[in-house]
Parts: sequence; C-alpha cells; structure tokens
Amino acid sequence: MSYVPDFSSVLAKLGIMLLSVRYTLLLAVIALAGGSIIGLAIALLRLSGPRVLRIFAGLYINFFRGIPQLVYLVWLYFGITLLTGIDLSPIVAASVALATQYGGYLAEIYRAGIQAIGRGQTEAAMSVGFTKAQTYRFIVLPQAIRIVIPPLGNMWVGALKDSSLVSTLGVMELMRTTMLHANLAWRPFEFYTTAALIYVILVWLSAKGVSRLERSFRYEVA
Repeated sequence: MSYVPDFSSVLAKLGIMLLSVRYTLLLAVIALAGGSIIGLAIALLRLSGPRVLRIFAGLYINFFRGIPQLVYLVWLYFGITLLTGIDLSPIVAASVALATQYGGYLAEIYRAGIQAIGRGQTEAAMSVGFTKAQTYRFIVLPQAIRIVIPPLGNMWVGALKDSSLVSTLGVMELMRTTMLHANLAWRPFEFYTTAALIYVILVWLSAKGVSRLERSFRYEVA
C-alpha cells in the first residue's frame, strides 16, 4: 500500500513552527553580525598588523575554517563545562560557536574586498595627511563593503541553514521544533517537507533583500 501524505498534523502545529523561526533568524543574525566584527578585525590584523598578530590571524582563519561546525558546537557546549565548570546555556554556546566560526570565513571575504581596492588610493590618501586608520575608515572600507555584499549575502543564507545544527544542543529553532513534532505525530515526511519549504522561503526572501541592497549601492556609486 502506497503512503498517503496527511498534513493535518502539520497544520495544527504550523503556528509553533513559524514561531520557532525567530530563533533561526536570531542565530543567523548573531552569526553574521558577530562574525563580521570578528572577521573584519582578523582581516585587518592579517593585512597590516604586526608579524605576530598576522600569524595569529592566519591560524585563526585556518582553525575555524577547518573544524566542522557540528564538532565545534558540541565541543564548545560540553567541553567548556568539563574544562572550566562554566555551564553555558545552549543558546549562548550556539551563538558563540557560530559567531567565532563565521568570523574565520568572513575574514577572508573582507580581506579580498580590501585588497581589491587599488593601492594607489591608499597611497594618495596617506600622501595628503590621512593616517592609516583614517584611510581604512574613509577610503578603503566604504568601497570594500560594496564589493563584499554578494558574498555576505551568501554567508547570510549559509547562516540560516547552519542554524539547524544547533538543534543538537536543544535550542528550539525551526529544525528542533520540527524534529520533536515529527516524532510525536509520526509524520516525519510532512513535517520535514514543511520545514524545507520554510527554509526555501527564508532563503528566497533573503536573496531578494540582498539584490535590493546591491542595487541601492550601485545607485549611490552612480
């Protein structure tokens, strides 16, 4: 006998699933915002910091790009408690893990964006009295931000999907909520199909937002 899908149980819990999206979005925002701050700092250290800090920046990038996210999430949540006795809440552990790991990826994105700006502009700014910090703030970074918007949009999409990994820590985001109700209702196909559609809608809306942001920056340049 062929399987007959029945989405009635999903419709009964759809409100709870949609409510759990707030944690998915929160974790994605933390990953991108925290990762952007860390990534920009690491990129600047790698480009113009003292030698010891450049080495540290390179090690940071290689470490966090090399370790699988799920391994890092589980290690941070359980390992910190075992080593230090500090009991991190699941949401805090997830936020720290995502932000620090995305910092490694975003550091390379920012580095590429900064290096895409011609050295002549930097030399011209410093020749008229700008300090290195002023040159980065007023000349280099505003132009680099326009360049890195598309890859930042891709990282945002990745953060939306990677937030599902924190379900292993018990954070009640979309995937964790889906898992629980799928098991309770014995309807995994229906619940996971609905979750997949929600993720697709989130990614589609994000892509629209990134495209609009790109156009607005193009208009400013024009």
